[in-house]
Amino acid sequence: MKNIITIISILSTFLPFAVQAQDYSQVRRHSNVWVNECKSCHSPYQELAKNVGIRTEQYLFNFVYFHKNKDGKEFNEILSKEEIDFVARFVLIAAYLHKLETDMRKAGDHLIKKL
Repeated sequence: MKNIITIISILSTFLPFAVQAQDYSQVRRHSNVWVNECKSCHSPYQELAKNVGIRTEQYLFNFVYFHKNKDGKEFNEILSKEEIDFVARFVLIAAYLHKLETDMRKAGDHLIKKL
């Protein structure tokens, strides 16, 4: 019984690290897509996130899927669905982070005014 509890505690300790490593491998594998295909035409992703706002992941996937690059080709002809999905999630996460940062700044400004 003691061995089972020890194993469960070890697994619960290291499981979050394994999940993070798996997620980071996704970013590492597809990160060049943003640099190669998006960065040359679009503003930094923080500014893009501000302009896009909060949308659904499906909306962003469809937008990227039918979006055209600087040569006039749609990304569905150039990129795999995994890469398009990565870009859509990347922009979605950036949009949520931008909203969170903006809300936190507003809350901080509100607190400073009360002091």
